[in-house]
Amino acid sequence: MKKLFIRVSIVGFWIAVLTFILYWPRIDWRHLEENSISVFAWGDIFDPEVVEEFERKSGIKVHLNYYSSNEELLVKLKATKGEGYDLIVPSDYAVQILIRDKLLKPIDKTKLDFLEHINPGLLDKFYDPGNQYSLPFEWEMFGLGVDQDYFQNHPFAPSWRLIFDRNLINYKIGMRNDPIEAILFASYYLYGYKEDLTPAEINTLRKLLMQQHNWVAVYADFRADYLLATRNCPVVVASTSYIWRTMRAFPFVKFIVPKEGTFITIENLAMPIETSKEELVYRFMNFLYTRESSAAHFNTFGLFPATNHGFDLMNLDPLAEKLMRSTKEDFEKYHFVKVLLPEDMIRDIWVEVKAP
Repeated sequence: MKKLFIRVSIVGFWIAVLTFILYWPRIDWRHLEENSISVFAWGDIFDPEVVEEFERKSGIKVHLNYYSSNEELLVKLKATKGEGYDLIVPSDYAVQILIRDKLLKPIDKTKLDFLEHINPGLLDKFYDPGNQYSLPFEWEMFGLGVDQDYFQNHPFAPSWRLIFDRNLINYKIGMRNDPIEAILFASYYLYGYKEDLTPAEINTLRKLLMQQHNWVAVYADFRADYLLATRNCPVVVASTSYIWRTMRAFPFVKFIVPKEGTFITIENLAMPIETSKEELVYRFMNFLYTRESSAAHFNTFGLFPATNHGFDLMNLDPLAEKLMRSTKEDFEKYHFVKVLLPEDMIRDIWVEVKAP
């Protein structure tokens, strides 16, 4: 009987060990910490030193979790009904979807001490009228990174023509690898800002992108800095954050805002509906919007802060400061990235464009 008891005890022990090992990854131990928050964000949005300083001064632990696309964020928030995270950083259109699906908690603005410093041009946008559920944190603009030295001896136009006009182009370019953006930029070059396209316009756009393939060296979202720095391409399509980081190390690089106009994205802070740690989140938000934190984030990542203070602490050139000081009227001229065509049509066009 004693031997049987020992054997049962041993089997029970190993079953318990195996069960613990299997379920360990599923247990969110971080939420056992009362004085902590869990943040879900882009990998290049929060300066680690700023977060560490907040933790040191506040005693609040910040657990950072990263995603690589808004789509990944949306899938996870929908799957968990907003549970598991206390603060997220969705882009403009993703905020609209999260509000529609009732996955965001309204913001109590009486808890915040930085609202007067937010650039008014970034507020009250289509995706969250009145900013009931989100606040702009950082933003960036799409444009062209160019090699100034190359264009000293070649025709130059501060225009989308630099990537689309076959009569002007005799060089290789770096093009965005996102079909939604590529189609949007081509449509804007051809027709200006439009909400939808006719079948004939879609066919013309498709032909333009197929023609452009002949002078595209690389389709890439995250290699614009490399292409310019190594002078593999004198022109790349990129966002301000990537070009500004490159400009600091390579003075021959310059950012161009196409004269026809361009597009912006706004990254926002928002709270999932299920968080119960609002007070801790508000403390973190107040810290993130200080002039020192805003400057640190720009100097590290190149994303424009939503606040209009702390410019004296930033490594700015005249164009960067001019853009960061954009007025409400200026923002009315900037457009948001949007999906122009049905998903299956976008996929078919992109497959055809990138076919060898």
